[in-house]
Amino acid sequence: MDVLKVLGDLRAYKAELDRAIAIFDRLAHNRGKRGRPVLVPSARRRTVSAEARKRMAAAQRKRWAAARKGSAKPKS
Repeated sequence: MDVLKVLGDLRAYKAELDRAIAIFDRLAHNRGKRGRPVLVPSARRRTVSAEARKRMAAAQRKRWAAARKGSAKPKS
């Protein structure tokens, strides 16, 4: 086992790690503007009309009733 060769390999590996750390430091510090990102029009939330909310609520109540009816077991 050649100690000088191992030492040289470790120094080369350390140099690679130092370069990688420097790159990540630059990326971390140059992330651009801070704060809330601007939403693109396609990412905006849709509004749901009151009529649609009522339909969704009725459908959910129907599903809950069916689930209660299906899971109700007679007590013995």
